[in-house]
Amino acid sequence: MNYSTKAALEIKDPYFELDTAHFKDAIEDQGNQVIVHLIQSYPLHCPRCGQLMLKNGFNLDQFFKPNYHWLPRHIAFDDFKSGRFAPSGMSMILMNIENHRTLDIILSRRSRYLRNYFLRYDRSARLAVQTITVDLYTPYRHLIHELFPHAIIIADHFHVVAQAYRALNQIRIKAMNRAGKGTHQWRALKHFWKLILTPAGLLKYDNYWSRHNFGYAQLTDVEVVHRLLSFDDDLSQAYRYYQNLILAVSHRDQGELNQLLSQKWTTLPWPLQKVQRTLRSHKLEIINSFKYQNYTNGPVEGTNNKIKVIKRTAYGFRNFFNFRARILLALPNSYIAINWNHKRTAHAKFQTRAA
Repeated sequence: MNYSTKAALEIKDPYFELDTAHFKDAIEDQGNQVIVHLIQSYPLHCPRCGQLMLKNGFNLDQFFKPNYHWLPRHIAFDDFKSGRFAPSGMSMILMNIENHRTLDIILSRRSRYLRNYFLRYDRSARLAVQTITVDLYTPYRHLIHELFPHAIIIADHFHVVAQAYRALNQIRIKAMNRAGKGTHQWRALKHFWKLILTPAGLLKYDNYWSRHNFGYAQLTDVEVVHRLLSFDDDLSQAYRYYQNLILAVSHRDQGELNQLLSQKWTTLPWPLQKVQRTLRSHKLEIINSFKYQNYTNGPVEGTNNKIKVIKRTAYGFRNFFNFRARILLALPNSYIAINWNHKRTAHAKFQTRAA
């Protein structure tokens, strides 16, 4: 409502406005009289916390705001696909790795955005962080050293082994292509791919089954793997590298890791050469994971799977704020869900006592 209309009607209340939402013509001229449809919208405050209410009765910006004055001693973060919301299509999960509590969902994993995000936290809160568990994504390292100077970087076990896992699978496919489609070697390598990628300690050595790929011979899983590796030298070498890495990580054996990474990378098959260089550059972080064995990104990966379910059942979100709010409310271990349950419990107790 403009100043002249208010002055003509002698309205001094600043919260009176023309009701254009319910009436097509808020000011109706009926000849002998003029009808002005007004609506009064006083700012409302929450009866529990006293904060200003916005849409749907909650000040959501304040309700979903993290505590920027505190960070746990041991944190972990990992990216996940968020779609069109993030500039790179990838957002971040920030978690307290000690109690598996989700701290926040961060819009983008780009270094500039992450830097601005973590600078919102007090310097004392960032200095209190002792360990950070992450994957092997290189751009995170400079950012962590800058913002968390006292923190030790821990390379997540899953992502370490996954490097060799993907390389071994690439070499298996190359061996299939070299053998030629439809050949005996091609069919065997395609059919028993899971056995090649299975840790050696989990292979069965007493299950004699009839294997039609090998002339219906009675072979155990271990014997099948031995025959598969005999098809290709690169595959056999990559398999040994993969299994030795699994042993070094699972046994937390620094000597075994040093011996594995001391191999000259040019002697390895091409996909493993990149893996060798990557693991060498993160060797200290892998050794740190041996010392802090309880800190892994396993809970973060589990949260990532839950987010996939939320995305699938929701059929899309209008914006990132709604997407983030839905995730934090759905996760039972997030600070939002815990605080919300505490408030509901306290309010119920108060009503019981009042009754």
